[in-house]
Amino acid sequence: MQVKTFRAATMDRALARVKKELGPDAIILSSRQAPSSSGEPGFEVVAAMDRGAETAPAGDQAAAPRECASAEMKNDIQEIKSFLSLLISSKNHFVDLHTRQPLADLYHSLLVRGFDEKQLYILLNRAASDLNGGSNDPGRVYEAFCKQFMSKVRFSKPFRNISAGSASGTVFTFVGPTGVGKTTTLAKLAAYLKIKRRMDVGVISLDTYRIGAVDQLQTYSNILEVPFSVAQSKEEYARACREFSHFDAILVDTTGRNFLNREHVRHFASVFEGDNTSHFLVLSATAKDEDLRQTIAHFREMDIHSFIFTKLDETIHHGCMLNQLLRFDHPLAFMGTGQRVPEDIEPATQKRILSFLLPVKNSDSTGGGK
Repeated sequence: MQVKTFRAATMDRALARVKKELGPDAIILSSRQAPSSSGEPGFEVVAAMDRGAETAPAGDQAAAPRECASAEMKNDIQEIKSFLSLLISSKNHFVDLHTRQPLADLYHSLLVRGFDEKQLYILLNRAASDLNGGSNDPGRVYEAFCKQFMSKVRFSKPFRNISAGSASGTVFTFVGPTGVGKTTTLAKLAAYLKIKRRMDVGVISLDTYRIGAVDQLQTYSNILEVPFSVAQSKEEYARACREFSHFDAILVDTTGRNFLNREHVRHFASVFEGDNTSHFLVLSATAKDEDLRQTIAHFREMDIHSFIFTKLDETIHHGCMLNQLLRFDHPLAFMGTGQRVPEDIEPATQKRILSFLLPVKNSDSTGGGK
């Protein structure tokens, strides 16, 4: 990907330079008025052109990161182009969106709460089409939008096919960034499986990096009276899984890392092998939209089973969480709504998700921590 800045006295001349140097397929990233150093009028255009993948020299350690960055930039540019194309092709709907009060109110309400503008526009566009001119009724507008939204969201019941006494040895790992509450979430689900589902559960910790993590999980395991093992290598982890293979479910806590770095994800992928493993990607509902998007994208090679979002009680704007359910095909399994173990976790349901689309009436509708 080649990015260049062009300056000229007029916009036409700047664009002509872009076409001459980068070709007719160049992508305009930005344009603005930019007076010259002498104060004369002028324009600045930033353009990009994908010259194709270049062969990296042998032994070049920076080649892979450069390729990843180039691919991500290309994807971002393509997304911008597709959104612009969508706006142009459906300009009548765009005008309709802003002239009909119920549509405009819902659009701006959800936008303020963190919804991705592109996803929101697409859903409202389809909702308006379904209404066939009846978009002046706020109730009908909201109902049509919810119908479109729920058609894009999936849910998962990961423990549905496991029963007490099955001795299936099914492994569930909890992976995700630092500080999202993986250990607490594991303890909540361990209690659910042990107490409510009466399953035999084994717990393994790979989190020997964070101070106190092993002790915390050991304490939870002792209270629940479930066997607990610590693994510091791929070999020790495989051995622990074999020892617990006669249990109904095996829950695995992992080290929180900066998973915006792809290398950390690749390391995890090399540790977990086998068809009997399901990966929960644990994320915080308070995280920034772009950070969530990048983290999830980097986990693609791990074949994520489903999402678990935590800290829903720590934000009144759930748009960033909902954006990921629209962008990615992974279903949502559970939601963490507080710090209490085991109470503050609930299965994801359509009714609960739809509640996040309603206007916020108060700030203490849940309560807790992770």
